[in-house]
Amino acid sequence: MTQIDKKENYFINITETNSQVLKLKKELTLLKNKEKTKQKVKPHIIKKIKNKISHILTIKNKK
Repeated sequence: MTQIDKKENYFINITETNSQVLKLKKELTLLKNKEKTKQKVKPHIIKKIKNKISHILTIKNKK
């Protein structure tokens, strides 16, 4: 792999992780809104989404 290929691959990975995090944050926001409007939301689902976000971000920082 050339240096240019590595850079392109790196930027593609960053955009993928950013889109994943944004998607999870939207989902988390929707669940929190449901919670505020007194709809039933299982707490373990919120915790699972938060863990996914933190896992993605820690993997991203290690690279």
